[in-house]
Amino acid sequence: MQIILVRIPPDTTLYDITQFLEPVLKKGFFVRKGVIENIEIKIIHDANANTTEYHGLVRIEPDAAAKRAVNKLNRKAINGKHIAVREYHTRNWHNDLRLATNPVNLKFLDRRKVDRRRPHVQVQSHDVVHFSSNKSFHRTF
Repeated sequence: MQIILVRIPPDTTLYDITQFLEPVLKKGFFVRKGVIENIEIKIIHDANANTTEYHGLVRIEPDAAAKRAVNKLNRKAINGKHIAVREYHTRNWHNDLRLATNPVNLKFLDRRKVDRRRPHVQVQSHDVVHFSSNKSFHRTF
């Protein structure tokens, strides 16, 4: 399962994200240990508003550990700033109710007149780390 760390500080590194997540992912008495498989820092630049946002995408296995991280780390501070931690959902055109493939969906066609997403946004990947093993890893930061 992927989780997103919303609006992290610009000076946050992959090591900081790992240190932020590790206490929650440790093995407990009745809980299974979580493993970080992938960490990405996304930079979103809005040209119209001239703003830049930083978000962290982290893939954690098993899903129970990711849900535990969302529940325990939401509204906690990383590098002195409180952030939101949420489950990351990907959009899929198969789930779009506005498609006219089914007569039941015809009532949803005219619901949105304008796309609500920001049209002048550029997304860049700043740092990406992939962990290739399910075994514990050694950090080389």
